[in-house]
Amino acid sequence: MTKLTKDELIRVLNVKGKINIPSIYAPDANYVLYSLNYIKGEGYEKFKKWLYRRGILGWRPTFDCDNYAEAFRVFLQIVHTKAQKGKDDNSRKQAVAIGVVWYERDGRGGHAINVVVSKIEDESVDRTESLVVKFIEPQTGEELELTDSERATIFFLLI
Repeated sequence: MTKLTKDELIRVLNVKGKINIPSIYAPDANYVLYSLNYIKGEGYEKFKKWLYRRGILGWRPTFDCDNYAEAFRVFLQIVHTKAQKGKDDNSRKQAVAIGVVWYERDGRGGHAINVVVSKIEDESVDRTESLVVKFIEPQTGEELELTDSERATIFFLLI
């Protein structure tokens, strides 16, 4: 499993994600990269079931975009924690490289989504070049493409 340090992660978010805000909140020392296929596929399906078992059946005024984004981030951290039970890789604080981004949608107001740092599964590509930054709509599991003007409005990122 590929791991990045906090500084490497922030550099990837800046350069590849074109996210240039004064502060990116990354409290852990290391970040583990999960495959985009897992996050958008099996991971998202498990997340939907997890919400369903807790009575969250869709958007509501008390569970909207920021709640979905934060819940998906925390859910994947729970999955990772359970997968690492009994394993000791000698790393300090460790988190999954998925965060929550708040930004202004073009002409439609504020919104919260997830940002994911992942890796292209191609051994012929250099490690740094294989890293990608993608945005996920946690209410649908779909990948989003933010416009340059939307990226410029990102005002908060916690990963």
